[in-house]
Amino acid sequence: MIKNTLLLALTVISSTACANIAGNEIAPTYNLKSNTRGLFIDPVTSDSLDQVNMLLDKQWYFTEVLTFDGKPDMDVNSCKTLSKATNENYKSTSYQTKSILKTFKKTCSTWHDMGQLTPSKESFLSSFKHGLALPKQMPPELALIISNDDERRLAKASSWEEMSHIKKVEPVTDDQAMYYDNSGGIQRLTIMAKGDYNQDGIEDIILRMSNSVEGGSYSSSYSYIVTRLAADAPYTLIKQF
Repeated sequence: MIKNTLLLALTVISSTACANIAGNEIAPTYNLKSNTRGLFIDPVTSDSLDQVNMLLDKQWYFTEVLTFDGKPDMDVNSCKTLSKATNENYKSTSYQTKSILKTFKKTCSTWHDMGQLTPSKESFLSSFKHGLALPKQMPPELALIISNDDERRLAKASSWEEMSHIKKVEPVTDDQAMYYDNSGGIQRLTIMAKGDYNQDGIEDIILRMSNSVEGGSYSSSYSYIVTRLAADAPYTLIKQF
């Protein structure tokens, strides 16, 4: 069951709501499925700020029990209780559970940051489109990093493409696509939300990346907040988690 839960957590069904423009402001938009299938029995719609914030309190369909010496055990069954347990240094004795909760913590952090988005005054994201051109514009941190050699190359690279050499892109939806590199890496990139994250008036984009390797058991997931400061500028990394 735990293995299936992790696989579901890494599967994203996406569709982003259309932006609403009120006056000179561009309202935030949110992914309609927001990676909820791994935590809740049924997918949860989250196409508004209130619904996104509600995800942090909503109870999961399962409970993990974490321990801390000298204190009563803590039940973790929501993003809110996971955050509390993490802040109080509660742990799991199971490596598998640790790995799953680490993945879920990233999901919860993504939802939290989606809830922090405010209306934008200006946007340079209208040309964002999945395809072979995108990795050339994206920061190198989006690359699949597995080895120490990858880490060394990352320090000098200027783009995702320079790191990964993407050879094929398969669109899943307008908001999600699979990226295949020339060394067997497979990356699923999903638009999670758009809005002003850092309060500079310019629209930012929250992305979710799920990584795997062809023929292997490796998996990882990360979220990124990136922005574009001009129509012809490369994307700039604001936050990675």
